[in-house]
Amino acid sequence: MIDQLPEHRTMPDDVRMRARRRLSEGMSPPARTGRPILIAAGVSMLAAGAVFASQALLGSSADTAAPPMQYNGEFVGKDRKLVNHIETGKVAPEALARCVAAAKEHPPAEQWRPIATGNKNGTVLTAFRAPAGVFFCANTATTTTISAPDPVRIEDGRRKVKILFTTPSGTLAGLVSPDVRFLSLSQIADSGLSNTMPALVDGLFLAPSGFQKAENGTKALVNGEESAVRGVPRPTASVVDRPLPPAARDTPETARFGACLKNRAVPDADQFAHGLTAKVSATDTIITGRFGDLLLYCREADNDPTPGSVYDLDDLTEIRGTTVAAMSVFYDFKPFKVNEQGEYYEGGSTSAAAVGLVLDPRAASVTYTSPGAADVPATMGNGTFVLAARLSDRHPDARVVVRDATGTVLETITPQNPS
Repeated sequence: MIDQLPEHRTMPDDVRMRARRRLSEGMSPPARTGRPILIAAGVSMLAAGAVFASQALLGSSADTAAPPMQYNGEFVGKDRKLVNHIETGKVAPEALARCVAAAKEHPPAEQWRPIATGNKNGTVLTAFRAPAGVFFCANTATTTTISAPDPVRIEDGRRKVKILFTTPSGTLAGLVSPDVRFLSLSQIADSGLSNTMPALVDGLFLAPSGFQKAENGTKALVNGEESAVRGVPRPTASVVDRPLPPAARDTPETARFGACLKNRAVPDADQFAHGLTAKVSATDTIITGRFGDLLLYCREADNDPTPGSVYDLDDLTEIRGTTVAAMSVFYDFKPFKVNEQGEYYEGGSTSAAAVGLVLDPRAASVTYTSPGAADVPATMGNGTFVLAARLSDRHPDARVVVRDATGTVLETITPQNPS
């Protein structure tokens, strides 16, 4: 007999946000009536155990990592400064030169003091301080966006957030009060997919990879409490200072790929070339794109594309070698059922695939091998690949084998658990 119930453990804010995102991504097709969004919000409050014990049921392993917070001595997350690749007191010379060239209402560059620089998903974001106030500069491969110095300070009180800077491609930055230890920002109209967990540095927050249309309604989850953010500025205009020719969109397949990029926070979206279109089930198709070492992933369910997302090479950790790198994603999502107690069950997905980049031009085939199962070859195209294999089985002897055009093995990789 149990004499005492276990201590109640509060679900961490970051876990709730990741569960909400996974559940929102799994609602297929995207919400048109509003009901799936409500379901996602409700399930995210119920599914703390499911996030840990049944992670494969709910979405991509490449979801945003946890913040540097500990709850009840149980949950310890990743430092947001590491996830956003923050360097304090530094700015790369090339980024500085581009910011100076784009500056208009700024003091001389020798008065600029870099506070911190973050680098995530194709955007380099730097915070500067000058006698006239703080300002921000965002560089992508083709554009520079810089705000004017602002002497504003955060208002007195706890859990305060003020957004000072947004860009057309979704970068966000601003001020926080000294007590803030955890911050998540999301678009009120689309919190499941349009959200970000910024790094906190010296009274500032930096989100190099955020979401668009923040000025239309943004909410903040601060130290466990949620509220609307007032006075969000419209995006600062970008300067195209490193123009490049756009990728082709002149065929049905490339136009289909272009739909994945529509209204998404993807820097230099026109530069992403279509990789491949791989049908992985009767209902689902995975579409990939690439620009340098950035991967664009899009899942199409019943001919309705979900919004695409861009990922750094550093995010591709489940299959990681010198020839290829990939993350795991999930497809064939099933709607959740609801019992008489209002509990959700038998939903989500157990169908997994690896989606990634080809890093070695010699690589001509990628194959998943696991004892007792048939080998599964990947579909490859334009420097990307999709491997629709049961990676979630986690067989200890499962391997990914990469070969060249002659069949010679270039590399054998052991898949890793999602980080």
